[in-house]
Amino acid sequence: DYGSALKFIVLWVGSTAAAFAIGWCIVRPTTCADISECKEHLEASPALLNAGVVCGLVTVFLHEVVSCIMNYTTAKPLVTLIDGVMDAFLPSMLLCVTFAVLILESSDLYLGADAFLIHTGNDVGLRGNKPVNTIIIVEWLDVPLLIILAGHCALGRSLGEVSGPLLVSNAYIVIAWCAFFVIDNTLRWTLVAVSFAMYGWASVVMARWAVEFLKVAPRGVHTRRLRPALCFGLILVFGLYGVVFMWSLLGNMTSLEEQACYTAMNVCVKLAMSMAYSGIRSGAYHEMLVGMLVNQQVPFQRTEVPRENMESFYNDHQETGNLLGKPLLGAAAVV
Repeated sequence: DYGSALKFIVLWVGSTAAAFAIGWCIVRPTTCADISECKEHLEASPALLNAGVVCGLVTVFLHEVVSCIMNYTTAKPLVTLIDGVMDAFLPSMLLCVTFAVLILESSDLYLGADAFLIHTGNDVGLRGNKPVNTIIIVEWLDVPLLIILAGHCALGRSLGEVSGPLLVSNAYIVIAWCAFFVIDNTLRWTLVAVSFAMYGWASVVMARWAVEFLKVAPRGVHTRRLRPALCFGLILVFGLYGVVFMWSLLGNMTSLEEQACYTAMNVCVKLAMSMAYSGIRSGAYHEMLVGMLVNQQVPFQRTEVPRENMESFYNDHQETGNLLGKPLLGAAAVV
């Protein structure tokens, strides 16, 4: 139902924008370019690396867009004949959006000291005045798209069921970002504890989706193991993001190491999701074709072949068998 989907998108975008705006007004982050120590960290960032990431992502993005357009053009005549054809394009469209957002993130990081959404930690805790890559946090706000891909598109959960972990994920991302700027030590670690608790709740719900899918899905269904693996994979990757976040907050990573870890994980997650959905789409098309063939009523008709035609067929194939050095299997039974 496109109406409910549109309402869901409006709810997600509105709640995300509101949460981020509230967090921004509370912490009032300082732009990194305004602090000389923070600016030095940005100038040391290798622009060539981010340029290469952008080029690679643009290639993958164009591939997804062209594939989506071509598949839509091919399937458009079948919309009135086969139910659910249009629903098959939702994963491709969501992947296009995730790659587009990732391109914008890497483009901003490429600017280095002139980047728009990079702030300083205000000498908070053990981290000091290292850059806080707010643009990466903004990119993380498309995590709900990955949850929709894993929960709704792959496991068949309704948008209503997906909305809980989706909104909670956006909330704990914003809370974790605010922790970089909070001066009070107790409040800062309270925010960190709350964000990890919210991550744990969302992970439990997502894991339950995967387990329930494995219980009810028939053993012969296509990509039966791959689809729940997407859910478990996201839980694991989100946990790794949390490890990098904590390590950085404790001041045990340089800003370059932190940026490299986040960039590598962001790219790998999106590419893995794209490859997984290539397999899911292939399995779905194969299952659809098999179903159409099984349901197609093909009448059996026996045709008598004249004896002279059978003798000609036998002689031609017997010569072929001799050339190969083997007798033709079953040739003796033809006449």
